[in-house]
Amino acid sequence: MVKSISQFTDDTKDLVIGSENTPTPRSKSLHCKTDINSPTPVIANESRKSTSPGFQILAGLSALISFLILFRFLVPQIIEESRYSWYRGELRARHEASGNGLKNVSLNTLSEAYQMLTQYVGPSVVHIDVMREDSSDDELRKFLNSIPVEKWGLVSDQGSGVVIDRSGDVVTNLHVIAGANEITVVLSDGKRCPGLVVGVDSLTDLALLKIDADRLIPINWGDSDECRVGTPVWAIGSPFGLDRTVTFGILSGKNRLVRTSSRYQDFMQSDAAINPGNSGGPLVNSSGQLIGINTAIVGDTFRGVSFSIPSNIVREVYGRLKTSGRFVRGWLGLSLEELVSTDSNRNGAVVSSLVGADSPGAKAGILPGDIIRKIADEEIRNVGHLMRLAASMEIGSQTKLEIERSGKVLLVDIVVGKRPYDSD
Repeated sequence: MVKSISQFTDDTKDLVIGSENTPTPRSKSLHCKTDINSPTPVIANESRKSTSPGFQILAGLSALISFLILFRFLVPQIIEESRYSWYRGELRARHEASGNGLKNVSLNTLSEAYQMLTQYVGPSVVHIDVMREDSSDDELRKFLNSIPVEKWGLVSDQGSGVVIDRSGDVVTNLHVIAGANEITVVLSDGKRCPGLVVGVDSLTDLALLKIDADRLIPINWGDSDECRVGTPVWAIGSPFGLDRTVTFGILSGKNRLVRTSSRYQDFMQSDAAINPGNSGGPLVNSSGQLIGINTAIVGDTFRGVSFSIPSNIVREVYGRLKTSGRFVRGWLGLSLEELVSTDSNRNGAVVSSLVGADSPGAKAGILPGDIIRKIADEEIRNVGHLMRLAASMEIGSQTKLEIERSGKVLLVDIVVGKRPYDSD
């Protein structure tokens, strides 16, 4: 039989409240409330547990930690993949652009430019044959010299040179013609001319020869100071007697010093192949201008490093030799050391000592420890730069030095003296 709603309510009251005839349940875990509008009982403890503030904070922290872990490991990978993807795209774009550009470049045109440069400079380059005494065996040399046979006991050597002036001026290295009994200059057309030594400068290893020839084609001067590292260069000479050999490379460095060099040479470094016989030949730029005289290599044969005397030094020495046959240099009478500084913009030369009480530096009041910053208003790069600037000044002329002493900048007047090691 189905109970009515009123009967169901009365039975529920008896269950919850109890009566005299009905025992009350003692279980602490089941306290129920009855909603008269809903037949479904609600458990009070479970409702309080699910809505407690501590449980919500813990759940939020767990979610945050999970997010941070995902961010830590996933985001860098995403960024890295994006960067690689962008770089690959850039490489592909460059690849495609270069491919299209190469289709429009004519290697024949580049080859023709090289050929034109060789043809432009070639007539200015000369081959030099030298005959000198063989000093490899003194006893044999004495014996051969006692025999009255022309040229007996002489050995041949060779090098290169370059025509500087239409009048017959030829510049080469001093070591090419040093100790020569005979010098023969062979022109590009095959004509052979005797070479007369006009003057030499041992400190730069340069020599000026004079030949009697007409219709000469001199080389054009270039500015070695304007040449930058990475500039394409060509070396022309006669390595191993092979006339007017042309090699190509780039300017690898400037202001180099090698073991046997002097402060007055200030070598330029290139990777253009230079071998025995190239000495004295020109190093030229893409305009066919002289930017150096090829002089030295590392070792007995080319190893990827070659050295040349800058054209600006060559031009100054050439002018002095042409005028007087020698280069008498100016002198300050100072022993110098390189300035060591962590500041790359701080240049100069340090005075380590004075060369005698009567030297120009001592008379000017310069003291050991002074730092020379400028000479004649030109900033000093290093010791070699200062020596070359002083050497080019006229003997007896007065100039100003800017020096730094104990943190103070001073201007000092100094009279340029004559380098005591130069002969009159």
